[in-house]
Amino acid sequence: MSNANGGKIAVVAVGGNSLIKDKAHQTVPDQFAASEESMARITDMIEAGWNVVITHGNGPQVGFILRRTELAIHELHPVPLDYCGADT
Repeated sequence: MSNANGGKIAVVAVGGNSLIKDKAHQTVPDQFAASEESMARITDMIEAGWNVVITHGNGPQVGFILRRTELAIHELHPVPLDYCGADT
């Protein structure tokens, strides 16, 4: 896709499953490291002349928050789904 100025446009989704490499790398620090790798690639694209739109998916992350809510329900109030999405 190109824009009115002739530049290339890329829409890149970062988040959701793109931040979880495998079952052994699901922690927040693991996801942060994966996001650093993604940002390095996106930086390369921008330097190569791409116009980049970054969006976020958050399926697994919201699921983790909901699960923590279920496990802590005897001590804390539940977190509604829309709040989980906003949290991520």
